[in-house]
Amino acid sequence: MYIPDIPDNSLTNEITQIVELSKKLEEKDYYFEFFQTEDEEKIISWEKENSIIIPNSVKDWLRFTRGAILADDIARIGGINGFEFGCDYVPDEMVIIGQIIGDGQLIGFSKETGEFMWETHADIIIFDSFASFLNEVVIRMLEKS
Repeated sequence: MYIPDIPDNSLTNEITQIVELSKKLEEKDYYFEFFQTEDEEKIISWEKENSIIIPNSVKDWLRFTRGAILADDIARIGGINGFEFGCDYVPDEMVIIGQIIGDGQLIGFSKETGEFMWETHADIIIFDSFASFLNEVVIRMLEKS
């Protein structure tokens, strides 16, 4: 499994936990994939093209990887090329950056407030930060270990 360098930023602790659990769970035949770091110029370009500011915590994740698949279906977090918005079944303000639990639940952020959002079967859960969401991923990974 390729693992990018862990950056020294606001998500260092969460990323470190995810990486360590990924190594442990990979030994139990769970599938993981981390991609290379997102290019800073692409992040800036995406923001300009879409007139949307990506929250700093999401940028910190992109500075680690431009996409990841965690423990088969716990979470799939895409890079900026996979960001979507304007979907019929989520709030107009939500920028979708991935899925969780493998059954179509979406994760993203509000392009208006920057709040992190989890769409779970037509309900929206608001997290106070992307780090809080990643901590939820860590808990789900611990349940599999």
